[in-house]
Amino acid sequence: TDDCIVMQEFRDARPEWTFVSECDNASEANGFVYKEMKLWSEEQTDAHFNKFIAEMIGMASARYWIGVATTNVSYWVYFMRSLDATDDSFIWADPPRVPGLPW
Repeated sequence: TDDCIVMQEFRDARPEWTFVSECDNASEANGFVYKEMKLWSEEQTDAHFNKFIAEMIGMASARYWIGVATTNVSYWVYFMRSLDATDDSFIWADPPRVPGLPW
């Protein structure tokens, strides 16, 4: 997630669930701000992309995934998923309204 603040909200709302997130090791606690990238050191840039790629792999391999259609990351993750993953294991929180698409 770009906004790691939500992780504590999730954990508070569902203490019986186990949430796994790269946010636990992130420095971007208040979210990703594109304009701030130019101020990052090489180490911060590497850490950001390590987190980003790890999250995409985790989302793509998750048994169930809920995403929003307002970010291109959701589409990347959808197409990264295994061909064996069923469409009902990928849920749009705000389904796109595109004629002809299966969702």
